[in-house]
Amino acid sequence: MKSSSSLFPVALMRAEALSSELIEDTYLLKPNNSADPTAQVALSRLGYYQDQDKKRGQPVILVHGAFSNRGIWLDSQLSGLAKYLLEHNFDPWMLEFRGHGDSPENLQYEKNSLEIYAEFDLPAVEAFVYEQTSKNVLWLGHSSGGVCIATSFAGKSIGQHSIGAILFGSQVTRYPLLLKLPFAKLISRLFIGTKDRIHNPKFGPEAEPKGIALEFLRWASVFTRWKSRNGISYRKEANDCKVPLLIFGAKKDNGDPAKACEKLGSFFGGQKQFLLLSKQKGFSMDYGHGNMVKGESAEKEVWPHILNWYESISK
Repeated sequence: MKSSSSLFPVALMRAEALSSELIEDTYLLKPNNSADPTAQVALSRLGYYQDQDKKRGQPVILVHGAFSNRGIWLDSQLSGLAKYLLEHNFDPWMLEFRGHGDSPENLQYEKNSLEIYAEFDLPAVEAFVYEQTSKNVLWLGHSSGGVCIATSFAGKSIGQHSIGAILFGSQVTRYPLLLKLPFAKLISRLFIGTKDRIHNPKFGPEAEPKGIALEFLRWASVFTRWKSRNGISYRKEANDCKVPLLIFGAKKDNGDPAKACEKLGSFFGGQKQFLLLSKQKGFSMDYGHGNMVKGESAEKEVWPHILNWYESISK
């Protein structure tokens, strides 16, 4: 099959009419830029059937979190943040990590990590979307998807064709207190070492490679917190990154506390805005980790802040 890109092999996996008005084109990208040449990632573009040959709006790349896939952005009822963005003149592209959703598992699947995604997959996606649209892109991530975006910016892997990033419930400084105990970390490492993947339906529909779990343990350490395998401090490097950021933290998010989400943004040297999703700040409820990116309440009172922020950085 002829590649859909001049950058690297890209195949159109599927062009599907989701409804009488919505279409979804799913591409499989094979960048050949990492140590594992079998690595491929799926990228799905949502659009209107009647507008598929017309000029589209601002491209935004949505990156899901751990144990998830693009379903968090567009559910089986065709509702979600991806559709909301489309309705407000954005051009949504939904990335799925290696081994998630339509992205196949690579040969070295168990070694995958956010650092690898940030260094190799995200820049390939940025370059492809820029090639297809001739527009600089906006990034949007939830949970570890946002951490991956932040890591990629801090590591200077993306940014050449980016105008900003939106992070929901993403942080790199708050970890379970139990992991501060050496024996607990050792036991966890030994347990993870017996598996090639971690899967629990309570966390989400997808499995995660053990490389993600080992990276979590490494970043939980005081001495290797948010550092590359080569010892580079992403926290220090982030200060040189001037990308505009919109950061959401949820009052009832115990796993990724709002203060830690705000702190991640503070590492970066550019314009930033932090929003605490709580009753105290005028919202109808104290939001949690999941319902800030899903549900009618989020659509009514959380997501509009994306539009306002984008308008402010576009002036």
